[in-house]
Amino acid sequence: MADNIIPLPRPAQMRTGQQPLGYFVRVGRNDHKEILELITAGERGIFGFVIEAQNVERHKELITEARKRDFDIILDPKTQQMGLPGSHNDNLRALSWGGSANHHTIVDFDSEAGRARASEIVAFGLRNGFTQIMGPSHLVADPNDPWLSRDIAAMAATAEFVQKAGGNLGVIYSLAMPMEMFCDDTRRSAVIAAIENAPCDSIWLKVENFGDDATGEKTVAYIKACQDLHARRIPLVADHVGGLSGLATLAFGAVGGIAHGVTINQGFSASNWRRPPRKGGGATERRTYLPQLDLLVNREVARNFLASSQRIRSRHVCRDPHCCARGLSDMLDRPARHALYQRAREIESLGAIPKTVRMSSYLDNVRRVSDDVAHAASFDKVDGEFRKKLLLQQKRLGHFRTAMAHLAAQSHDSSVAMSPRRRPVAGRSGN
Repeated sequence: MADNIIPLPRPAQMRTGQQPLGYFVRVGRNDHKEILELITAGERGIFGFVIEAQNVERHKELITEARKRDFDIILDPKTQQMGLPGSHNDNLRALSWGGSANHHTIVDFDSEAGRARASEIVAFGLRNGFTQIMGPSHLVADPNDPWLSRDIAAMAATAEFVQKAGGNLGVIYSLAMPMEMFCDDTRRSAVIAAIENAPCDSIWLKVENFGDDATGEKTVAYIKACQDLHARRIPLVADHVGGLSGLATLAFGAVGGIAHGVTINQGFSASNWRRPPRKGGGATERRTYLPQLDLLVNREVARNFLASSQRIRSRHVCRDPHCCARGLSDMLDRPARHALYQRAREIESLGAIPKTVRMSSYLDNVRRVSDDVAHAASFDKVDGEFRKKLLLQQKRLGHFRTAMAHLAAQSHDSSVAMSPRRRPVAGRSGN
């Protein structure tokens, strides 16, 4: 939140009657403890959690507690990674649909082989208490990519097996493609036409080389490209998208929800999936969210910046007692809780603004962030390397702000994506 205002929780009956914007969290291997702490403290701004299939046993307690509190629990079967050589590891091979020592090829999803994998994924989702599953899909490089026809067939099989099991699972089509293809009118239209009858309850867009660091021009192109998917009239979610770019997709009605990881995976790249597998490598370091600057930085950089002067501390240390009761200490020691809580409030606040003025309110927020970045970069006590980062961010936001303002001037009659429903609402009849 750009102004570091403390939002007081309101009773549900006092909140806006508008359909809220969706927010989903992709749970990493070591994220469950802080997320458990957050939801047991009463967090309701998050709609649900995406659990990777290989981590289900590790996250059993989170799944159980989240189900008790009516969050959606979404299974990612990891078939997109399984289809490329750099990411099909031993943990994924151990899954019943993981297959051989090598990565999947289209033969593994031909005819009955594809149906068998769809059946195994549905059974796994039901057995482990999921409320929704991502059907088996793959990164599509072109409208003629042979994976596309297999994915459509696999989605049909997934919906069929869910129906046979009683229809208690929502089915998500995870549509993954490169940014270049998504923004090409001809190729995008061909893919959208191909999946028109693929059964699903929502579409999650996973666009390679788009995320929280996207330029204004790229964000505008993404927003415009999403319009073609609105005619399907099912919820549309931007997957692996965070930051001001993610908030822009919501503010401009391109999507009805966003999903991303816990201080990571806020943009999507499949470059590592394409490379031959490498041994070694450790866990990704948790980063600290500086919402007034739209930045995620490592812990020591955050510590040095926030301790550099009293003026910096008063402006950028979290003062929300519901988020960081101990201020700076909690920002640094519990970065997952801080990042998720703040993003939930950003999305909640944006969703509470009437659609007629949502774009202009968002642009005001971009201006405030841009001004705060410029203000932070002006302090002599800020570390030189971090100042360089701030100056680059200031330049990016200047161009970003201009591009967004130009789009807002053209967007008065644009269609608006459907938002996903919170789980308690989804179980009731009507809208």
